[in-house]
Amino acid sequence: MITNIPQHWLQRLLFPLVLVFAVPSAASRETDSVLVLGRVSDDPAAHYERLKPLLDYVVERMGDVGIREGRILMARDGQAMNSYLRQGRVDWVTETASGAINMMERGRADLFLHTWRGGRAEYRALIIARVDSTIEDLGDLRGRSIGFQHPRSTSGYRVPAGLLLDAGLDLAILLTPMDRPDPDFLNYAFTGHALNSVTWVQKGVVDAAAISDQDWEEYVVPTEDTARDLRIVATSPPIPRGLELVQRNLSPAVRARLKEILLNADRDPAARDALSNYFRTQRFAPPSEALLEQIETLRQPFRRVRAQLE
Repeated sequence: MITNIPQHWLQRLLFPLVLVFAVPSAASRETDSVLVLGRVSDDPAAHYERLKPLLDYVVERMGDVGIREGRILMARDGQAMNSYLRQGRVDWVTETASGAINMMERGRADLFLHTWRGGRAEYRALIIARVDSTIEDLGDLRGRSIGFQHPRSTSGYRVPAGLLLDAGLDLAILLTPMDRPDPDFLNYAFTGHALNSVTWVQKGVVDAAAISDQDWEEYVVPTEDTARDLRIVATSPPIPRGLELVQRNLSPAVRARLKEILLNADRDPAARDALSNYFRTQRFAPPSEALLEQIETLRQPFRRVRAQLE
């Protein structure tokens, strides 16, 4: 039995759980008057603070369709959020491209809006290596090692892993990044953060890494030594910067009003801080033909990653 745990440690341990689990079941919540915004998160406390201002802004403007309250539902992974969508426990979900595509295929979610974040509608995944490396194309990675960012990262794992599988490479996870790579595989390890991915390549811990073009601009370009040491080996097709989904059974009136509010939020000074807080969102846009094409291009690589690596 564990005893004498300091009170402040108990508070740290319990607080995130409150954010994750303090949402009532579909049977108990008043679905006609409550709008539930969902997010897959490994940091519920931080993401709650990012989501709440925009949710409050939206709910204040939805009284005409019967919405009186907003709640936030966190899920620890996509499987849990898919379950919440199927149960009707969440109405609106903000996601990356890989998570959104998975939820559209498995969680009974509909594509709702395209989210512009950090001034961009789209971005790309890069595979980088040292300038003095002999890696010239994806085929040269066989028998080498690569750093992926995180198992849920779109640009730092799922898109580049799909590119590598499509190039005919077999991927195998390393127990530690210091393990000797198997010559028949492209061997990978997770770095935990894009900056770590850059550093691991620069220091020779791994032979290559997957990062986004935004990470390249933030962590490589401004630092003279890093920019001199690294180069881009491959670039992915464009990836939507962010996607908003709604559950398929959401009331048409609520869906229409929510869309109207979000599409006009960038022109409302009262929404400025809430949008910025919402993962640096500039605006929301209706799905375009280009967006739909991007999503279709990404579906097959994501399926291969799920089938072969997850």
